[in-house]
Amino acid sequence: MTQTIESEGPRWLPTRKFFLDRLWIWIVGMLFWGIGAIALAVFTPFWSNARAVWRAPDMLLAMQRDIGALRAELSAATGDNRVIRQPPGLSYVTEPVRIGDRVVLNLVIERTALGTRCVFVGGQSLFAEAGGVITPGSAVSPSRQVGEEQTRLRIPLIPPDTLRPGRIELYIALEYDCDGRQVFDRTDVMTYALLPAR
Repeated sequence: MTQTIESEGPRWLPTRKFFLDRLWIWIVGMLFWGIGAIALAVFTPFWSNARAVWRAPDMLLAMQRDIGALRAELSAATGDNRVIRQPPGLSYVTEPVRIGDRVVLNLVIERTALGTRCVFVGGQSLFAEAGGVITPGSAVSPSRQVGEEQTRLRIPLIPPDTLRPGRIELYIALEYDCDGRQVFDRTDVMTYALLPAR
């Protein structure tokens, strides 16, 4: 007896077993990926590094703002945001000063890098008594321009007639022309004792 096997030909459509095999392969693959991700999170700093990279632009902007603020504070502390700089302790008023006397201000100043292109236009002397009332004295007109090296100036000033004997604070409000722009600055405050008239 002969048996004949009839071939159905090649199968072009996948069978149910094929889909089940693929499903198991996908499930096992996802399981391995999940175990790998958990191991990565537990045993390495991957997620903290990924968060740091994600937050880097915001952190960079915050650092730039902080550096800008530090620069501004440093410029204010060193006097580089001003037109002139006064070395501390070198400027003073020649004493004794009595009511009716002229005040001689011995000023030591230098230009900052910011003020090198500025031209001194004029100034106004301002006197303050112990009560805090500020009264203008004589105006100051430019006799010469100060450079970047320390310069000693002797400036005679006429104080206001209303000052009473006691501790007086003195400073000069300064006006500069910086490339067509009006810029105001001031000297440091200097104190002296005003004595009664003889």
